[in-house]
Formats: sequence, structure tokens, C-alpha cells
Amino acid sequence: MKIEKEKLLNDYFPIALEKLKDMIRIPSYRKDDSSGKPVPKEIADCLKYAIDLCQSFGWKTFIAPDNRYGYADWGTGDKLFGILCHLDVVPGGDLSKWFTDPFEPIEKDGKLIGRGSYDDKGPTLMNLYAAKYLMDNGFEPDYTVRFIFGTSEETTWECMEAYTERERLVDLGYVPDANFPVVYAEKYITDADITGKYVSTFTLKGGEVYNAVCDIVHYNGPKTEEIKAYLDQNNIECVAENDGLTIRGQSAHGSFPHKGVSAITWALEAINEAGIYHPLAKFSNEYLHNKFDLKEIVGDLTDETGPLTVCAGKVDIDKTEFKLTFNLRIPCTRDPKVDVNDKLQAFFEAKLNSQYQVVGNEDRVFFDLNSDTIKNIMKVYQEVTGDTTSKPIAIGGGTFAKSMPNLVAFGAEFDIDNTSMHTNNEFVLIDDLKKMMEIYVKSIAILTKN
Repeated sequence: MKIEKEKLLNDYFPIALEKLKDMIRIPSYRKDDSSGKPVPKEIADCLKYAIDLCQSFGWKTFIAPDNRYGYADWGTGDKLFGILCHLDVVPGGDLSKWFTDPFEPIEKDGKLIGRGSYDDKGPTLMNLYAAKYLMDNGFEPDYTVRFIFGTSEETTWECMEAYTERERLVDLGYVPDANFPVVYAEKYITDADITGKYVSTFTLKGGEVYNAVCDIVHYNGPKTEEIKAYLDQNNIECVAENDGLTIRGQSAHGSFPHKGVSAITWALEAINEAGIYHPLAKFSNEYLHNKFDLKEIVGDLTDETGPLTVCAGKVDIDKTEFKLTFNLRIPCTRDPKVDVNDKLQAFFEAKLNSQYQVVGNEDRVFFDLNSDTIKNIMKVYQEVTGDTTSKPIAIGGGTFAKSMPNLVAFGAEFDIDNTSMHTNNEFVLIDDLKKMMEIYVKSIAILTKN
């Protein structure tokens, strides 16, 4: 089928852009990332918005009674082609760092700024309207194309656990929630809690999720002047307020902790420098602050898919107990239990008299580079972008490609080294959205034909 680029971008893109803005306006994040909680109203509202849109296209739709997931089917093929998207987002974080309300999108300097613009509402809408273009212009897929909408990708993944328990798995498909040109490997991911008891002279609290660098913490305790002076000397924002200190860093995606400024480790470093002892402050000083691979504990685990990375997402130190969370991205050829988690458990028990508990694991993805799927995706990507040098890549991020077999992560970030996902002022270039739509419309046309 010939794709008329001018028609696609003139007739379909403007509508998709406005629908994206509407979707961004729904603050679809979880305030409590514990398992077993009901889906928040805002996320359920966002799911309904997506399903209603698909119904307006004439597609068959379904929403799970518990709002864990929904899906929409186009076509009548015997095999199922899945496009897996997520409608939940991370919280806005430090609102003082945003140009706008995170959930009130604006266009500025060729960018669409708003939480979810890139992760994952922007790619979701570009895919939906790419499929609508094909449908409207007479394309008939050999597969039934199923858009699957998740509601807890950023937290518990209960959405995909529920889907895979209850519904049909896909025969082929992709997840538009990573990098271009295509991701052939995704690292293992472990979320873990470090907990212990210690009589502390201060409290330190901050962080909202496991998989983002913490950008704001609150300290109450002694030596506030010394702590503030140390942070000021290191150009870390620190404000005295409410008989304590508010310390601000810079958020970043959990797979790129080096791109952020951790309010947790800077606060612990300042506490340690002020001569206040706490086991977490000592640990951070020796192993965590401005260090991201824990190689002093577990060794250098780097392989073709990259190094081990660790992100400290949340901290809660009170007068008698403490908790710190880890989000670990583990190279694909390593054993998460033997090479990482067993070693960390032994270390924390011996050195900090504390417990290291794994609270979540995600398996790896390791896709065949010579498959027709990868070859066809690369062909379309090169045709649209003119980029013939980029190769299939490995990432630390974990996508829904891990939720079932036969899935690969495909887009939608063009410049992952400078990604704004999970950061303040998350944005997507308007021109990149257009490029996405063209790549996806051509890819769906190729991949859904036998």
C-alpha cells in the first residue's frame, strides 16, 4: 500500500496532536505504588478516554472490570498482532522546576511539553492514528491488530500480569516505549528495599517511585547550617524552611541515573560531612554517591548490553528505622540472583545489619537480530529517517516487551542520550511526533502482512 505522507501529516497528525494534549491533561499517575491497590480514578479515566477513542474508529473494545487494562481490536485475522502501550505516567515531581503545570501541555520552541508527552502517551496516539489512516484508506491487515493499554507500567505491572492471566497472548507485536531504531535486548530489572533499625538524630524523607532519580527530600535534624553550607558549596539547591531543609536535585529515568542529580545521595553526603553518623549515610558515601554500578560490592558486570546501574528512588529515615529503595538494571548475560541480589543481601546483612529484600523482578528481552521482524523494522526506519548507520540496540529500560513472547520494543525516542522522559519539563519535538507517525504507519503495513 502506498502511504501518502502529505495526507497523513495534514489530515491525521493535527487531530492526533490535539487528542494527545487531551490525554496529557488527565493526571494518570499512582500516588501509592503498592501492589493490590485499586486503579486510581485518573488512570481509569485515561483508559476510558483511549477506549472511547478506539470505539469512535469502529473498533471492538474491552475494559477489564477492575480497570487493570483495556484493548481495542481492528481487523479479522486469525493471528493477533499486538501494539502495547501504557497510559500511566510518573508523577510531576518538583513542580517548581516546570515551565507549566505538568498536566497542562504547552507548545514551546517546537516542543510539546507535558508529563507523558514522550512516555508513553505521545507514541500511543501516533500509533492509534497511524492505524486509523491505514483503515480509512482501505488497508486490511492479515492479523487482528490489538492495541493493549496498560495502567501500571511505571509501578507494579499488575496490568500486564492481569492481561496475560486472562487474555490471549499476541503472535507478534511491538511496544512503542523505548528507542529507535529498535531494541533487541532489555536488561533484567530488580526493585529492592533496604530496611533496618537505627536510633537516628534526624529524619530524611523523599522520593515517589523506584524507577526515577529522587529530586526532592526533606531533612529535619541538627547541624542544618553546616549541611546547607556544604550543599551550597556544591551548587545543590537547599532551602531552610519549616525548621528543616528542603534539598532539590534533578530527576531522571531509572535506567539513566547518571543523568540526574540525586537529592537522596547529596543529602546523605552532606549529613556525613557534617559529622552525623548514620549507616545509610556511610554506605552512600562509600558506595552510592555519584556512583552507579555497585562494582565495589558485586564486581564489574558489564557485557554487550551495558553495565549494571542502580537508582536510589525513595528514602525514609525516622528516629528508629530506615528504608532506601533500589532500582537495578542488570546486564542480559548475568544472573540477577547469583551475580547481584545474593551478593547485595549478604553485604547489607553483614555491613549495615539491615535487610535487603527484592520486591519486584522483570525478565530480560534478548531478540534475534536476524529475524524478519527486526529486518523489516530497520528497513522502514532507514527509509523514513535516512539513518543507515544506527544499529539495533540494548537498553536498561524495561518495557512491556517483557510481558509476553514475540514482542520487541520499537521507538519512540530518537535521542535517548538526551531523553526528557521522567524528568521535569518532559517534552517531545513536534517534528519527532510526525516522524513517529510515518514510521509506525509504514511498519504496521509491513508487519501485519503475512
